[in-house]
Amino acid sequence: MNWLIWCVALGILGLAAAVGVAIAAGLVENWDAATSDSFELSAPGQSLITANASDPPAEDGKVLELRLAAGSAPGPGNGPEAQTLDRFGYGTYSTRLKTADCSGQPKAGVVTGYFVYFNDGQDPNGDGVPDNVEIDFEWLCAEPQVVYLTMWTDYRDSDEAQKRVARAINLQSGTILFTCYFEAFGACQSLSGAENQPATITAIPGYDSSQEYIVYGLDWLSNGVTWWMMDPATKQKVILWDYHNQERIPPAPAYYFTNLWHTANWTPDGMPEATQSPTVPVSTWVDWTRFEPSGLELFLPLIQR
Repeated sequence: MNWLIWCVALGILGLAAAVGVAIAAGLVENWDAATSDSFELSAPGQSLITANASDPPAEDGKVLELRLAAGSAPGPGNGPEAQTLDRFGYGTYSTRLKTADCSGQPKAGVVTGYFVYFNDGQDPNGDGVPDNVEIDFEWLCAEPQVVYLTMWTDYRDSDEAQKRVARAINLQSGTILFTCYFEAFGACQSLSGAENQPATITAIPGYDSSQEYIVYGLDWLSNGVTWWMMDPATKQKVILWDYHNQERIPPAPAYYFTNLWHTANWTPDGMPEATQSPTVPVSTWVDWTRFEPSGLELFLPLIQR
């Protein structure tokens, strides 16, 4: 690093301290100890979250188990979650996880989420809706062959005003179900060009997110976000969505999460009854969680605040 870059980095670190944002050089959490220096673990009610749990298919035999209790109330705040103590910016986020298995209750409304998120109710971009920094992987337990990818820049809970882009893919069949921009739930504006790449996806025969550990990741940069996974059979990287439109990339650092929760209103197409609260506990298993900053891209969110 030359002297100019070093001076810029020091100046930005000073700005980070001034605005109270922690800058982390990177993160590797293998979940092989009972506690974590990087994450806060929480589980309301009868749900549980346990680090250093044993599971032989994990790379080191140790995992984080998020167990959603039977009869849990709906909403992300009513399920177990792991949240970083610090906020993170641009870089590569990755995990190896196995989503919840609802094969014993096919109509259960359960969501596994892996994502970054920050919303303090403020509106720095001045568009009249609070900024919502959020980039998601999500899976519905009732359709473990489908992955939902979403990126938000704005959201207000009181009237559900929003700005987000989203894509859903049936990976078993290689079918892109939709690629849309939304300003309200259910109001899809189809995307094209650089916002709709790749336009086709190769099927992953037998894909079921609840039956084996799979590596998923996202690359978050100032000019685009790429969601990807490793094909469990070939071990090759599969690009799920390579999105580019700088106006719709969230700029501020965010907390890093994995969670598991009951939904009473989000269902797969053609399965409107898949809203049941789980009748038995269900678990999501996380082998490891990582973050690698992307050089000085790490500091750009602070400049843009």
